[in-house]
Amino acid sequence: MEADVFVGRETELADVSALLERVRHVTLTGPAGVGKTCLALRLARTLEPAFPGGVHVVELSEAPADLDSLAETLAGAIGAHHRPGTPALRTLVDEFLTRRTLLVLDTCDRVVGATGILVGLLLRSVEGLRVLTTSRQRLGLPGEHLYPVGGLPDTDAVRLITALAGDRFGDVDPVELCRRLDNLPLAIRLAVADDTPGGPGTLDELAAALDGRPISTAGLAAFDGHVTSPDELAAALEGRTIPAAEREIHAERAGATPRGQAAAPRRHSSMRVALGWSHELCTPQERLLWARASVFAGTFDIEAAEEVCAGGALAVKDVLDGLLGLLDKSVLVREEGEGGVRYRLLNTVREFGVVWLDRLGETDEIQRRHRDHFLALSARAEMSWQGRQLEWYRRLVLECGNMRGAIEYCYSRPPEYRRGLDLVGNLWFLWACCGMQAPGDDLLQRGLDLDHTPSPERVKALWVHAWVSIQRGDLERAERILTECAAEDADGYATAYVSQFQAHLAVVRGDVVEALRLIKNARVRHRSTGNVFPGFLPTYTVVATAMMLADHHDQAVSVLREGHELCESCGDYWTLIRLDLLLAQAEHSLGNTAAAIESACGSLRGARLFGDSISLMEALEVFVVIAEARADDTFAATMFGASRAAWRSADVPPSRSPMIATQLRAAELRLRGRMGRAEFDRLEARGGSISLRDAVEHALQGDLS
Repeated sequence: MEADVFVGRETELADVSALLERVRHVTLTGPAGVGKTCLALRLARTLEPAFPGGVHVVELSEAPADLDSLAETLAGAIGAHHRPGTPALRTLVDEFLTRRTLLVLDTCDRVVGATGILVGLLLRSVEGLRVLTTSRQRLGLPGEHLYPVGGLPDTDAVRLITALAGDRFGDVDPVELCRRLDNLPLAIRLAVADDTPGGPGTLDELAAALDGRPISTAGLAAFDGHVTSPDELAAALEGRTIPAAEREIHAERAGATPRGQAAAPRRHSSMRVALGWSHELCTPQERLLWARASVFAGTFDIEAAEEVCAGGALAVKDVLDGLLGLLDKSVLVREEGEGGVRYRLLNTVREFGVVWLDRLGETDEIQRRHRDHFLALSARAEMSWQGRQLEWYRRLVLECGNMRGAIEYCYSRPPEYRRGLDLVGNLWFLWACCGMQAPGDDLLQRGLDLDHTPSPERVKALWVHAWVSIQRGDLERAERILTECAAEDADGYATAYVSQFQAHLAVVRGDVVEALRLIKNARVRHRSTGNVFPGFLPTYTVVATAMMLADHHDQAVSVLREGHELCESCGDYWTLIRLDLLLAQAEHSLGNTAAAIESACGSLRGARLFGDSISLMEALEVFVVIAEARADDTFAATMFGASRAAWRSADVPPSRSPMIATQLRAAELRLRGRMGRAEFDRLEARGGSISLRDAVEHALQGDLS
């Protein structure tokens, strides 16, 4: 492995160079292994011509923590001329006073307080001095400018791993591997260095650790970089530090570094050791919070952190301070968006916490708390989904990783199977309405296979699974599931849903009479129980579709308008998507092109808000039909290709709606006849190269130019 490989960072180099022209002190911050030191050294080399007084680089990882000793260390490191009886600080000031100088202080983490004071004194005394520091936390000076350093962009991360490893990775996807390693340069270098077939620390072992799968003892030792003694574990948890000599004894006993062999610099030996530096900087409460927060997959908010992580030595009132402390030490990443402020542990940082949580003996307890929190959250979301659909969708999209983690916890423990099925059932709106049919299908099927004992949770999961199966175009399976649901529903809880989805199947088969009989029964039952959504309101789609199949398009429009008003008054914006889709088809059949386009656009806009890919793809097909009827052949053929490609990518049968399927086939035949096979195929291929997102935007604009 080439130690001096440096890839990317062009933006960072330019930003910090420009920043040092305007300000006098910049601190590069970021998590362990992100490459702060490499960036600082490259900057030092790049900026050397701009500083006549020189660029001095001093590494402070083993520097003394008191101010006088630190000043002496710094003076010695830069070769300052020392006069007997002169304080080291005065020597430094004299050294920097005459010419413009850049002082680079690397790895200030262990001596943040003393370094901050020393840098402050030097900057006040020497006007021409510029200081660049690297630290996982701020030095705390008034004039300090923080520059956060993140992982490499995907392209640069792949360039780095390719430069280091060549073609030694076989079938391993370098992009995916780098992302698992958070695109951290040090983690990438170590993955390459440890990739010895059959040995500890292989890419498979590392991927297992990052995925949360069991990892072998040898692999864990390689990932750690050393074997930690019980004394070290206890000391770390209590906030104590094991003396260096004692650490060497432990290492020798564990066989980490045989006597007589030089050890690599501690902070470069492994990600575990690099993260250990951050760990040592934390207070005992911050360490405990770090370990407990490792249970979260993806991001989490303060509410979740307080409910899951508080307890024992970590009071609820201390959680926010702990989060801020971890954030200041570059352990946590803060993200702010529509869902408010959220926090995240990088994969490598999270894996470190997972190991510590296990060593604390708290893994099962914290996972159970995590499950309880997200089970309760799913229940709250279901209860208030009707009037707050977009709000809950946007929140729960951020919680998908945590929800899945809670479900997997339940599915791995027989006594918890029913709770897992309850959680999956509560999230029916994600699986059926928000473009998550594939993961929902998998989680529902697995939960139903784990426990066949009849229960309210199982009955609910069955009708939800039938709905998802219809969405995915697997109508035969939906029929079987509904039969099973009816047989197990001794209390009649799901009778209305069984009738509702059987009516949907009947209308797809073209059996209008049976569809209307079944949907009438469902509507009566939903009204009697006050089930507005997902019960009564979605039944308007079945009624309207049946009327359209019977060529009663005027009546269908009336029914759809009525349903539209009810949905708006109840806050059911998802059903509006389906109603607008049918309105577009009905208005088109009546020759009302402008109204058809308006409704199709409304369906697209709504589906885009919910991530409802099924509705997006069906709406694109409606645009094909409308455009072909207007002889807008180029647009129609291109949209046809885009919709076909999207269906193939989704891996579900296209055009389940009986009307649109017939209309689309007729439109395709007419387009081929008018344009000729070659031109149609060319435009279809052009459309096939457009992403679903871009195709939707083009459809809304009505122009592909």
